[in-house]
Amino acid sequence: MSTKHVRTTGDLVRFRCSLRIDCGTCFASKTLSGPEAVAAFGLGSLRQAQARLRCSRCGQKAARLLVLDPV
Repeated sequence: MSTKHVRTTGDLVRFRCSLRIDCGTCFASKTLSGPEAVAAFGLGSLRQAQARLRCSRCGQKAARLLVLDPV
């Protein structure tokens, strides 16, 4: 059994994973596929993407990212 280290949006596409974004303040949630994440954030690290995120519901910058296994 292998362990995948998903650190970039490109890794999401390569491993066919999805990205769930949760707001730590109001608990809003959104799920993006790998290609959707690349379109939204470009090819870069997930830390950089997390720093840019602001909740559309409450406006806070309290995003939590969770990489979801391929379906």
